[in-house]
Formats: sequence, C-alpha cells, structure tokens
Amino acid sequence: MHFTTVLALAAAGLAGQAAAGPHLNHQHGVRHVHEKRALVTELVTVTNWVTVTVTGHSPTGRRQHYTNTRKAKKVKPTPSSQAAPAPPPPPPASVAPAPEPTTVITRVRPADPEPTPAPAEPPKSEPAPPPPAPVVVSSQAPAVVVKPEPVPNPAPAPAPAPAPAPAPAPAPKGQRLGAGLAYNNPNLLKTLLGSGTKIGWTYNWGQRDDSGTGLPFIPTLWGLKLDFAQVWPANAQRAIDAGSPCLFSFNEPDHGTQANLSPEVAAAKHKELMNPFQGKARIGSPSITNGGGPDMGIEWMKRFFAACNGGCAVDFVNIHIYGFSTEQFLDHLVKVNELFKKPVWITEFGFNGSDDEIAQQLKTVIDAIDNDPKYAFVEAYSYFMVEEGILVKGNQPSRYGRTFAYGGAN
Repeated sequence: MHFTTVLALAAAGLAGQAAAGPHLNHQHGVRHVHEKRALVTELVTVTNWVTVTVTGHSPTGRRQHYTNTRKAKKVKPTPSSQAAPAPPPPPPASVAPAPEPTTVITRVRPADPEPTPAPAEPPKSEPAPPPPAPVVVSSQAPAVVVKPEPVPNPAPAPAPAPAPAPAPAPAPKGQRLGAGLAYNNPNLLKTLLGSGTKIGWTYNWGQRDDSGTGLPFIPTLWGLKLDFAQVWPANAQRAIDAGSPCLFSFNEPDHGTQANLSPEVAAAKHKELMNPFQGKARIGSPSITNGGGPDMGIEWMKRFFAACNGGCAVDFVNIHIYGFSTEQFLDHLVKVNELFKKPVWITEFGFNGSDDEIAQQLKTVIDAIDNDPKYAFVEAYSYFMVEEGILVKGNQPSRYGRTFAYGGAN
C-alpha cells in the first residue's frame, strides 16, 4: 500500500472551525476529514491541518484508497532553560516568535497545584480512630472509583488441624467497556449521554480529563514530542487515582504526522513509560492504523512485539480503522486478535457514505461486536468523533450519532 502525506493549511484564528466529516471522494475512495487533539499539557498549543492519502488494493483486487485529513495538536513548551534578554525597567512583555502563516496558537492556563492539607491532630480525650481500609478516591468528582476486590479472612478451623492456605489471587480480567466517546470539545458530549445511552467511557488524545461526565476517562501518552513523556508519569498516576481503569500508549506511531516512531523505539519507550503502571491499570499497545506495508498497521505491530521480546506490558491491542466495508472491518478485527492473541480496542473508526448509510454500517458492526460471541474479544470501541457534523448536529445527535450512542437503526 503506497503512503503519501500532503499538508493542507488551516485558516488562522483562534475561533476558526473547519468543516469535518466523512465524504465520498470518488467511486472507490473515502475522504475522511477530522480534528484530532494530541495532548493537553497546559502550555502552548500549535495546530496544523494534515491530509494523508493511503492507496492500495482491496481483497477483491479492485484498487481503493482513502484520504485521511486530521488536525494533530502539538504542544510547544514554554521556554524555561533559555535566559531572558536583559530588559530595561519596566520589563517589556516577552514576545513569542512570529508563527508561520497558517499556525493557530492558543494558550491553556496551567492547573493550580493542589494544596497539601496539614495533618489533623486527634482529640486528646480519646485515641485516634484506626485508618480506613485503602480505597482509591477520585480527585475529580464525580469519577468512577476502582476498588480492589476484598479478600475474605479464612474461617477458623473447627478442628485442631491447621487451616488450609488461601488460594492465590486471580489475575486481573479484561473489562468490556463498550462504546466510548472520542472528543475535543467537552461541551458537545451531553447530547450523546441522555437517558438510554450506551456510552461508558471517554478519551480526548490527552492526559487530563476535561469531559465533566464522571465516566471513566482513558489518558493517552500520545508520543515523544516536546514534553509529552516528561509530564506522563504524574498525569497517568493522577488519572489512575481519579478512577481511570486503562492507559493508552502512543497514538499512531506508524503514521508520519502522528507519533511517528519506529517499532524499536516505541518498544523501548513503552517499557520505560508504560510498564511502571502495570498492575495499577490495564495498558494498551500503541494504536496502529489499518495501512499496509512493512512500516504500517499490522506489520508495524508485529515488529513492535518482536522488539519488546516479551518485556512490554500490554493488556489489549489498540487499533484504528478507516475506509473498510463492514465485512472488511469485522474480518480485520478477527485477524488482529488471532495474530496478537490479545483483546482489541477500536479507538478510532469511520465509514463512508450518506448519514443513513453510515448509520446502517454502524448498526451492523455494533450488533456484531455487542451480540456475536465471535467478537467477544472486542472490549471497547469509539467512533471518530464527537464533532459538529459528525456524531452531533446542532444540539442533538446526528443521524448516525444516535445509532452509535443509543443503538438501533432509527
């Protein structure tokens, strides 16, 4: 499969919005336009539009391709190591270098550090109460709390014979979270979270939960650019403390405009940055595209696991799928599961066609994933994405947004 990258420039302006959504390109092609946030690091965000064209051949021999345009946010750290120029009093405001003609720069205020409360003194008239049983409490309410399974104390032996040794604790089991919301704008989520919704989790390609939903949030390491790796350990632990059950690794390292890492570098950095959280949360592999060739998709993932040599903490394989029919989509899921022998998460996918056609394709694959035991290995899935003109239109779900969030073809 031939892989070509074309840069498409976005109009300057903080409030600028670009139309996004799947469009029919021609008889055998798909144009997929969308916005993707790389990571929120509370610093300076630079946004560029990127268009990617992937060409290849379908299993039937017919030539097909799809174009995938995504807005990848990259965070530019505030300079701290460079000495500031000696300004005359009063010191002038620092001036950032002039951006390129099509770059939008926004600033995100860093979160205030949480104050450390002084330890409370126990009353003098009575002894301090015993400490409560360990429970992970969310620092952001409301959030799902993950509690360890209690281990009952063995009953005393009725006879003089010694009590039997307790059985070892079972290994952690997979979690089937089902439908989730991939978003940039948290204000659009509420239309998909009404009565009867099937949505069970959220993520935003970043490391901090700003959804305000109280649903489990999955933070994403994303890549090695700028300070992503440096802020990850603290942000990942904060998310786990707030109830995050899982962690995502690199975002499309097989894609030149996303994390863009070789399998060997990704394996080494996954061990360094993800392995420390093994046992605290379930860990996903780097997410891969469904592109072909030795440096993309399944072939990239094969090389990743070979480089890991059994040393990477991976509880499930994370994949993205675009430009496939429903039959190809479901076949691809089975292939990934059979190759890597792990549960599968589909954290980005999209279909081509009219709203009604997309709704029907969604119904087909969701019915299979949710109800057919053949696909029981699929633990979670999220359509790309919660955006005006895609899963939402105005103040309500789009035609296929309703199918995704609430089920059914209507």
